[in-house]
Amino acid sequence: MEQVIKKVKDSIDKMPTLSPLTHKIIQVANDRKSSAQDLTDVIQLDPVLTAKVIKMVNSAYFGLPQKVKSLKQTIVMLGINTVKNVALSSSFAGNVRIKEKTKLSANDFWQHSLGVAVASKMIAKELGVDPKFLEEYFIAGLIHDIGKVLINNFFTEEMNQILEISSEKKIPIIDIEKQVLKLSHEEIGIAIGKKWNFEAPLLFAVGKHHTPATAGSAAIMSMIVCVADTFVKILQIGFSGNHKVEPVSEEVWNALQINEEKVFSALSTINEEIEKAKLFLK
Repeated sequence: MEQVIKKVKDSIDKMPTLSPLTHKIIQVANDRKSSAQDLTDVIQLDPVLTAKVIKMVNSAYFGLPQKVKSLKQTIVMLGINTVKNVALSSSFAGNVRIKEKTKLSANDFWQHSLGVAVASKMIAKELGVDPKFLEEYFIAGLIHDIGKVLINNFFTEEMNQILEISSEKKIPIIDIEKQVLKLSHEEIGIAIGKKWNFEAPLLFAVGKHHTPATAGSAAIMSMIVCVADTFVKILQIGFSGNHKVEPVSEEVWNALQINEEKVFSALSTINEEIEKAKLFLK
């Protein structure tokens, strides 16, 4: 067990990290005293990121009534928090790669992750989450399986074994991971999140989306990602190694005050929204 933990820690150090600029963007955006100009000044230090943010904001994903031409105009129109999350998701998707070493398809994995990202945002919107925080749910869904990336890229034999057992026995993947590797992708996800300085709600999303907390200020994100993950599996959007679709617990349904019918209704246009969001993976 100690040997596995050491290898996981070493592997986290070898994974691509969020750039110092991305951390600075998060720091500035999370400071209540920051203005649109403050965030503009930081993002503009990277011309490529600046161009990508403006391109994303002008895409069908946001559906703005008119095109924006400057970064500051973008921040004024969408808000500091939304632009922060656009920059963060762009940095994440641009740096993290699934190595084609195992039976886990990179294309299927990202389809699933993008599906959970879009579904999380749509469910959060259905639940009345403040619009300026909706992109945080998109990011939470996008990175919820980050622990699987590490397993895939650094524990190749174990990942193939996990996928084989998942296909044969149709049991929850975190149970198989603990059996084969002694650690789950949730536990590894929390370790990566701490290394990348994620705040509590995002840590809960990567570390508790199979067994979400139902109380506390950070719980709602893990519950929404749990529901989104389940329904994306039901709708067979992409694939991330789970042959067993675990039902959402009654505790989660009750805590969110929502039901299956409302979720299916909220996700009625999910395929169209995923098409719009594919820009985030380019």
